[in-house]
Amino acid sequence: MKKLRQIISILLKLGVAVAVLGYLLNKMGLDQLGHTLQATAREWPWLMAGLTLCLIALLIGMARWKTILDAQGMKLNWLRVNTIFFIGLFFNAFMIGPTGGDFIKAYYTAQETHHKKTEAVTTIFIDRVVGLLVLALLTGTVILTRWDFFMTHSITRVFAWPALIACGILLAGSLVAFSVHLFEVFPWLKRWNHIAMIGKIVNTLERAYNAFYVCRKNPRLLISLALYSLIIQLLFVGTTALVGKALGLDLPFLAYLSFSPLVGLISAIPITPGGIGIREGASIKLWSVLGVPDEKAFLLAFIPFLLLVLWGLPGGILFLFHRAGNKPAESGEDEP
Repeated sequence: MKKLRQIISILLKLGVAVAVLGYLLNKMGLDQLGHTLQATAREWPWLMAGLTLCLIALLIGMARWKTILDAQGMKLNWLRVNTIFFIGLFFNAFMIGPTGGDFIKAYYTAQETHHKKTEAVTTIFIDRVVGLLVLALLTGTVILTRWDFFMTHSITRVFAWPALIACGILLAGSLVAFSVHLFEVFPWLKRWNHIAMIGKIVNTLERAYNAFYVCRKNPRLLISLALYSLIIQLLFVGTTALVGKALGLDLPFLAYLSFSPLVGLISAIPITPGGIGIREGASIKLWSVLGVPDEKAFLLAFIPFLLLVLWGLPGGILFLFHRAGNKPAESGEDEP
């Protein structure tokens, strides 16, 4: 029954993505989009620069995850981290589903660290949460800094208010998560450990929470992860700006800084697989405020996403040759 619900959910999301993309393509006109793509392809040096900047952002993302693994006492070498990271990137790009590459990435990490499987999986969650929080902070900061601009236009105002509310909710949730240790505040939760099935679940949740709580006990770790994430977001903004150059747009970097993180935050909403369609639709609406044609605004969102997909391709090759580690657990018992 659960599997059926997952299949229905995936099909519904795919249906929404196809419907939104169909509407956008019909609105722009395929001929116009095709001409714009041809003109953009001729500006390939800008696209190559964007592809390079995208790779740098991904490598910093890999370093961020490696930092989290080290903090959890999981000393995977750089070769293993690189392999698992790009395999996860490949499945994120080409595997349809709510978990995608994160599931594969967590699986291989757990295989490498038999004695810390729960913590290994939690590193993926921490990596995602920190990245999303910094994206929300950047988006909120830009909106508040350029308050007059966002409130002047009805379109930007419609996007700005929900984004600020979402940022507030994310920050409030993070403060609660980092301000108290739930298993210390509510010690009665540990009493469930003595009950066979429930105890196993509670024990797993406690280990996952402890792994997440490491960030609070180590402010330097949290600051380094936040800095990594901020640099990554700024590099993705730069990638979009380079794509804009290829599209022949003469826009200041501030314009890209205003809209790119906001579009990224919107596309993080799990309405369609990978935010397909939602990302492009939001981009068209927002960039229209600055007079950017629909087809170019569409490509300002689609091409950076395509560059990420291209960097996922090497992960498919690595997946074919990768073998999970079989080293024995170093301490404690292996989890089933």
